Amino acid sequence: MLAYLPPTLRDLQLPLRLRLWDGKQIDLGPEPRVTMVVKDPSLVAQLAHPSLSALGGAYVEGRLELEGPISAVIELGDALSQALIDDEPVAQTQHSAHDKDTDAAAISYHYDLSNDFYALWLDREMVYSCAYFETGSEDLEQAQQAKLRHLCRKLRLQPGERLLDVGCGWGGLARFAAREFGVEVHGITLSQ
Repeated sequence: MLAYLPPTLRDLQLPLRLRLWDGKQIDLGPEPRVTMVVKDPSLVAQLAHPSLSALGGAYVEGRLELEGPISAVIELGDALSQALIDDEPVAQTQHSAHDKDTDAAAISYHYDLSNDFYALWLDREMVYSCAYFETGSEDLEQAQQAKLRHLCRKLRLQPGERLLDVGCGWGGLARFAAREFGVEVHGITLSQ
């Protein structure tokens, strides 16, 4: 079993239990509060040299799961990110130079299509970001409203406060926050 375990994870002495697809498990540190359930045997090879990208990808793909209190999962994620950040490969991408004209052209190319085009697949408020399906039975309109409500609650908006919405698009969040939470909103966007 120890042959399966990546030295980096073992050496960190995190409050982490590893449970493999076959039910075998081992504690990687004292008093485990979080269990990492490895559902895909091929993930073990990636864990030999863990990276935040590999772990995050495996979680999103359902190849691993995390069990435990959310606060302990967050603490573990923070500890892992601190330990693994130096091991992350530096992206070898070339970045184009940014200036107002280049960026404005890129924004225009992406966003300045007709409103009719975006109306084909956005909700009636034209909110251009993910929705929040609380139960999975909502339609897009309901899920977008739930997302906007969730954002405003997270921000703890109170009547009379001010909100700056950078990249406001068609202003769905701005209108919602003003109407439902009584805040003064300023929205800015480079898009026409």
